[in-house]
Amino acid sequence: MTKLSIVAATTVALAASSVSSFSVTTNPSTTHITTSRASSSALNLIKGEAVDAETFDENEGGVGLALRSAIKISGKCQKEQCDAQELLRYEKMQEVEMGVAQSIMDKSGCSVLCSGMGKELYQDPGSSIRYEDKVVLLAPIEAAKAALEKVSAAPADAKYVTLNFAGGDDLIIGEVLEACGMLVNELNLEGKPKISFNSISFNQFADETCSVTVVASGGNTGGLEGVDESIARGELYAYDGKWFTVAEGDITTAEK
Repeated sequence: MTKLSIVAATTVALAASSVSSFSVTTNPSTTHITTSRASSSALNLIKGEAVDAETFDENEGGVGLALRSAIKISGKCQKEQCDAQELLRYEKMQEVEMGVAQSIMDKSGCSVLCSGMGKELYQDPGSSIRYEDKVVLLAPIEAAKAALEKVSAAPADAKYVTLNFAGGDDLIIGEVLEACGMLVNELNLEGKPKISFNSISFNQFADETCSVTVVASGGNTGGLEGVDESIARGELYAYDGKWFTVAEGDITTAEK
């Protein structure tokens, strides 16, 4: 029996003897899978590797793709109600020089109405049981509040307004939708433009942070392609002093 077989057999035996509970709890909004502490510790106890195996490079193959990928959830807003409708995965995000982005926006009739950055905060109240001693700040909500402090007037002919959120892997769509509702309610947009949102999670953006960039556009892409087309549609993300977007050509699927 090889060393790898011995390791695999040992792991299975330990897992079988250690698992004490496994349950799936479902409610209307969430599904939770729960295992006992014993089962988790058994599964993490041993990592098998062939004696002559090459060093694993996490930047290669599917793991590397996952690390580089950006996950985008997009949807539409009706009054204060925003609904997620589509999920896409991109191989990468593309950084754009602000001068280039501004030139494209000028030619296509786009403008940035406002942008803001937010950071998550949880202040443990300790032994206090008073509600006011507990502080919870959600990054998307804080980003929306910051953006609303410096809003430019939307062009009179703006047909579309896009709310672009960007954050790390821990960005939560429920919190983004709440922030969308806040923006839709307080931006006081004239002309009733169609409002959509993008929420993008990217490994290279810090956890517990979120930015929002609100862009007004006329819907004219003028035959542009790639990054230029995305910007002309109003998809532009300001994050940590830099500007980003995604291109249709970078969309990837499980089959690619």
